[in-house]
Amino acid sequence: MNDLAFANDDVLENHTDWYVRTFSDDYLFLYAHRSEEEAEAHVQAAVEHVPFRAGQHVLDIACGAGRHLLAFSKRGACVTGIDLSKVLLENARLRFAQRKFKAEFVQKDMRRIPFVAQFDGVTMWFTSFGYFEKSAEDRFVLAGLSRALKSHGWWWIDLPNPNYIKDTLVPFSKRKIDGPHGLALVHERRKMVGNRVVKTISVEDDLGKRTYIEKVRLYTPERFAAMIFDAGLSADGILGDYSGASFKRQSPRQIWFGRKKEPDVSI
Repeated sequence: MNDLAFANDDVLENHTDWYVRTFSDDYLFLYAHRSEEEAEAHVQAAVEHVPFRAGQHVLDIACGAGRHLLAFSKRGACVTGIDLSKVLLENARLRFAQRKFKAEFVQKDMRRIPFVAQFDGVTMWFTSFGYFEKSAEDRFVLAGLSRALKSHGWWWIDLPNPNYIKDTLVPFSKRKIDGPHGLALVHERRKMVGNRVVKTISVEDDLGKRTYIEKVRLYTPERFAAMIFDAGLSADGILGDYSGASFKRQSPRQIWFGRKKEPDVSI
């Protein structure tokens, strides 16, 4: 493991960054179309490619409201979720309580993953990688993911494909949603700023008007491959979407999966 294995406080962004405000109550209805049924399909695709079996302990980084962990629970896994958002974690706990499933949820910055060799599998879903101002901070996440895995543990990370994003980016869209504060008018503006996608979301309903920002750094497959290698991970494959199609230049996603590399003990 390289010297990025542990994040120091002096290199972490403070918690005034966009993701602290964005992943709040409004996020739950803005992304309500991200359903449990979708998560079931995603997890089914994953278990067809990684060595998952019932009884394994699975960690989901940036677990949000726990949709994917619930799908793993239904398949007999012991599950743990880590997320910075108190709102999303409360929703996840409620989701599990209503269905009488057990889970551990930990409120923590993903750059400070507090586990060592505890998990058979670790996942990251729905573009939850690349949030931070510095690429080195994303490396902290991968290092923590690797550190959390047991020997021979498996991992699964879902990223957008930069080529697809750049060719299909929709600069502006609007929609109406029935939200908790009446009918909400939502305007979304998207642009590329360097190697990042920046989305500005404006919401207006009976509660008033508010604006959120989302920023995600895009990684080419070549660069991400180098990052996972540096984090002590090996890749077994890369998919282009959740149908299981092979990755191509214009695939909408780059869905990586693999194992934790074992230390070289040769003399």
